Amino acid sequence: MATKSILMEVVLMKAWLLLLALPLIGCGESAEMATMSKEAMRMGAPAAAPMAMDQATAEAPPSPGGEAATPKYLAERQFWVFELPERTIEARWQAHVALCRLDCEVLNASLNKSAHSPVSASLQLRVGRASAARLLGAMSSPEVTERRVEREDKTLQVVDVEARLKNLAELRDRLRNLLSNRSGALKDILETERELARVQGELDSMSAQRQALANETEKILLFAEYRPEPSIGETGAMQPLVEAWRGAGRAFAESLSAALLFVVQILPWLVIVVPAVWASWKGMRRLLNWRRKAPPAPEK
Repeated sequence: MATKSILMEVVLMKAWLLLLALPLIGCGESAEMATMSKEAMRMGAPAAAPMAMDQATAEAPPSPGGEAATPKYLAERQFWVFELPERTIEARWQAHVALCRLDCEVLNASLNKSAHSPVSASLQLRVGRASAARLLGAMSSPEVTERRVEREDKTLQVVDVEARLKNLAELRDRLRNLLSNRSGALKDILETERELARVQGELDSMSAQRQALANETEKILLFAEYRPEPSIGETGAMQPLVEAWRGAGRAFAESLSAALLFVVQILPWLVIVVPAVWASWKGMRRLLNWRRKAPPAPEK
C-alpha cells in the first residue's frame, strides 16, 4: 500500500508540473512569432514561412540591368520584280525614278530597248528609313510578282569603328597639345608631327568607313527589276510547242550562219585556186593539141 501511494504521488506531481509548463511554452512561441513578424515588417515584406520566402525568391525572374541595351544596326536590302505589259515598262520605270526625291539616291537606272529582245529595265535606289515607307507605298502595285527582304546585322562593325574613332580622336588631341607646347628637341617634334599625320589619316579612313556603314544601316537599298508579262503561249499548255518552235528557229539560224561563215572563209581561196586550175587546164589542152597536129618524124 505504501508503494502504491508513493507512485500515485509521483504521477500527480508530474501532471502538476506539466500543467504549469504549458502556459510558459505558449508564451515563448507567441514571443518568437511576434519577433519574426516585427522583423518582417521592418524589412518591408509580409511575414511568411522561411520556405515560402525562399521559393518565391527562386521563381522571381532576374531584374534587367541598369545599363541601356546596345542598339541594333541592320543593313536592309529589298528586291522587287515587276511584270508589266511591254508597252508600259518604260513609263512605269520613269515614274519610279521620279519618285526618288527627298532623302533618296538613284544608284543605277537602265532601260533595255532592242529589236531582237523584249523591253526590260532595272532600278537601284537607296532611300532613308524615314522616307522609305512613302516611297515603297507609292511603288507597290499588283504587278509586283516577287518581293524579297534581306537583313544583315552590322552592330559589331559599327561599335568597333565608333570605338576606334573615339580612341583616335583622343590620341590626335593629345598630339596636338604636345605640338602646341613645342617642348623638347626638334627630332621629337618632327616625330610627333609624323605620328599626328598618321593618326589623322587613320581617323579619316575610319570616318569614311563609318559613313559607309551609316549608308547601309540608316538607309534601305532597293533593287527593282521590270520584266514583260508572259504571253498566253508562254504560260499555258502551248508553252512546250512555243519553246520547240523557238528552238527550231534558233537552230536554223545557227546553221545558216555557219554556212555563211564557211562561204566567206573559203571565198579568198576560190579567187586564187580557180584561175590557177583553169590556166593549168588550158595549158594542158594546148599541149595535147599541138602534139596531135605535129607531123610524124621521117623514117631512115
